[in-house]
Amino acid sequence: MKKIASIICLILLINSFAFDVQADEDQNMGQEQKTVAEENETETEIGEDESQIKEENSGLENVEEESEVVEENAGIEEGALQQEAQDFSDNYVIWGTGRGITNETIQSKGNQYVAEQLKISNITLTIQQKEMIDLYCRNNGISGCNSGDLSAYAIPNAVFVKYENAWVFISEDKIYSVKSPILNAYIAANGANSLGAPVGEQYINNNCIYQAFENGNLTYTLEKTSDTLCVRRGNTYYFKYSIGSGEADRIITYGKKTDKTIVGDWDGDRTDTLCVRRENRYYIKNSLEPGEADIIVDYGKKTDQVYVGDWDGDGTDTLCVRRGNRYYIKNSLEPGEADIIVDYGKKTDQVYVGDWDGDGTDTLCVCRGNRYYIKNSLEPGEADIIVDYGKKTDQVYVGDWDGDEIDTLCVRRGNRYYIKNSLEPGEADEIIDYGKATDSVFAGMWIREEVINEPDIEELQFNSSLGVQFNSLTSGFAGNAVNGVSFRKNAITTFIDKNGNENQICAYYDYYGTIVLAKRVNNGSWTYEWTGLKGDITDAHNTVSVAVDGNGYIHLAWGQHAGGLNYARSEEPLSLKVSVKDMIGSLEDSVTYPEFYNLPDGDLFFLYRNGNAGNGNLVLNKYYAEQGVWERTQDNLISGEGERSPYWQATVDHSGKLHISWVWRETPDVSTNYNISYMVSTDSSGTEFTNSKGEIINLPVIEDTAEVICEIPPNSSLINQTSMTVDTNDMPYIVSYWRVNGAVQYNVIRFTGEQWIIYNTDIRNTDFVLSGTATQKLPCARPQILVKGAGEDASIFLLFRDDERNSYASVAKLSLNGTEIVTEKMIDISNSSLGEWEPNYDVNLWNQKGEIVLLVQKEFYTRDGLEERYRVENMYAVNISNICN
Repeated sequence: MKKIASIICLILLINSFAFDVQADEDQNMGQEQKTVAEENETETEIGEDESQIKEENSGLENVEEESEVVEENAGIEEGALQQEAQDFSDNYVIWGTGRGITNETIQSKGNQYVAEQLKISNITLTIQQKEMIDLYCRNNGISGCNSGDLSAYAIPNAVFVKYENAWVFISEDKIYSVKSPILNAYIAANGANSLGAPVGEQYINNNCIYQAFENGNLTYTLEKTSDTLCVRRGNTYYFKYSIGSGEADRIITYGKKTDKTIVGDWDGDRTDTLCVRRENRYYIKNSLEPGEADIIVDYGKKTDQVYVGDWDGDGTDTLCVRRGNRYYIKNSLEPGEADIIVDYGKKTDQVYVGDWDGDGTDTLCVCRGNRYYIKNSLEPGEADIIVDYGKKTDQVYVGDWDGDEIDTLCVRRGNRYYIKNSLEPGEADEIIDYGKATDSVFAGMWIREEVINEPDIEELQFNSSLGVQFNSLTSGFAGNAVNGVSFRKNAITTFIDKNGNENQICAYYDYYGTIVLAKRVNNGSWTYEWTGLKGDITDAHNTVSVAVDGNGYIHLAWGQHAGGLNYARSEEPLSLKVSVKDMIGSLEDSVTYPEFYNLPDGDLFFLYRNGNAGNGNLVLNKYYAEQGVWERTQDNLISGEGERSPYWQATVDHSGKLHISWVWRETPDVSTNYNISYMVSTDSSGTEFTNSKGEIINLPVIEDTAEVICEIPPNSSLINQTSMTVDTNDMPYIVSYWRVNGAVQYNVIRFTGEQWIIYNTDIRNTDFVLSGTATQKLPCARPQILVKGAGEDASIFLLFRDDERNSYASVAKLSLNGTEIVTEKMIDISNSSLGEWEPNYDVNLWNQKGEIVLLVQKEFYTRDGLEERYRVENMYAVNISNICN
């Protein structure tokens, strides 16, 4: 019996999954792997002279330690092995046969591929449009046109002009701009083609910048930045980009040495620049460069004292002149009457300006001696905060020195600066030396985020001749496959409301790692919400999973690789605005592979691994939609016993039973994947499970009690976390790939109710080897399986991407003929390489309406954590239902 088991194992040599194979940095990395030779050394002399598998066909790059494949049994006829497998399993597990791509197979020949038409076109501005843009730019501190002539562009409902740090849009009689740094997120999202024109100006709240567009709301999370120092000598300015001593990071000349200088963020790009004052005329520069002023404005009188602040919280600094204890505040960079007039303090007070409470609005502080009277609103009255700091002879500067969005004080004595990071008395938090005691000094945020180049996005083409329907969403991060790995569950999903409307939701990461939620109703236009939630996109494990419960609430889990659980839920049914929530509160500190599964009654299952690669357990939660609460169903459904981890795929059948199949892995090295096991819950509660024979399994399931439906040894190129589904009779189907007869092959496993049948589809022809502890570049993606009908009449569809078909998105239609599986059709959906993309489809839409919609994106191979700059490509919703009729 042992001999037969070994032979079966050698047929099934496997590959561990491509993007999910990064080391989990646990203590098992040093464990020794079992080799195929060790499995077979006690019995068999079969095939000793057969040649080893050639590794030139592996297609792998950067594989750290390729395992040697021992192929002592490679010469055995497949039929003989299948017969021995039948004898070993008493016909409960048998091998069928496969008829792969033949001359009779309908392939994608002569098909027509089309792409969406670009929406942007070049136009010439009218005189009126030029005048509107010119006035808007003067009033909003926008300058630096890229060329002498204004290059203008048209999109539906608007025209726009691209400037150095802003794009200005005219829509009918309204004019708005998209400014840096939110401009970068807009450019990276291919926003002009997807989000459309802005319908309001951007604003800052809680360390985020927000802006509304025709097709959704964009959020840019501000990186933590801090103010630093600049010293002036004559008309030369020495800027320091960090708090500390040493040489200046930037040196420029501007204005005259007799000029008075003030500092502000004049264009709202989160960077301070210079302004020189000559009497009541102000020469404003929007970059740390010499040269002509970008804006010249007159305001107040030459005898006025002048202060700078963002008085209305719009992100742009403007002027305030003081006469005695009266302050005349202007909220735009233009002459004219003050917008606000306020009295505060005494005319003998020293005055400072800052955002003392972090609300995005600057207010006043008056100083008497070393006592500071701080006001958090532009109103007269008593101070909100009174604090003593330093000495009355100190020079004082205001800045956000630690990046917490709250301004505090710094006192200067000679060239030494005593910085306080809170509005409290006491010792300085930091003391630094910079410049000379005779220098004039300014505080500001000097580092400017450069506007990114517009991405070179490949417009994908799809097979229109076979009725494929598609449209693009915004662009998403494509530097690795974090938006496309197959275990997302789900990348895209549909909720059909009580009126029969199809609400399709998808989620993905943008250029900066912010989660974008998108929605369309009845195949209409997509609308978007940048959630403000972020994940580490350098690690392809940190996927976004999305689901919609029976009441229409959207659920998200994201950004977890052996880390704390991240979970959020929409604030209202079908709202794209989500809030971070708690789920259970226990066993949530080492979460990986979060997956939602919809139940027929509107509840949800939630599966995840608790632990690390080679040392983890499967946790099961259930969400009760009517009560709106999560409950723990299984602390430890499948246990690795501290020696191994399960890597699973699952599906919920029509009665709400949860079917789970899985492989084991003993170390972070992917070559240690082995065996495929199966179990199913007895009902929709998830509290009790059986094997395929209906025998109750003691929980947690461990290796000794798991039903093995397919024995596969380590070092077999077995892929994990592929796909599982059921037919209309709730019989399970599994697809995976591993080595059979010298080629890594797509293999389908089916349960008839009486026996398991394993089919070699015979679709693939080449071999490759996978081993090591980091994300690998594989020549084929993990496939997805869908089944229409039941029994011998079932139609089976495999969705995949394979180098053998130029890494196109492809679909194979298969049928059953007894124990034979036949490839009837092999059709390419796209006609250009999708790189590392793996198929994700809308499971709910398929289950409820029999339609197949894929979320497609071209994705690139990057080793986890090693890519600092990112790539983006368009996301596409692609309906291939016509192909699968």
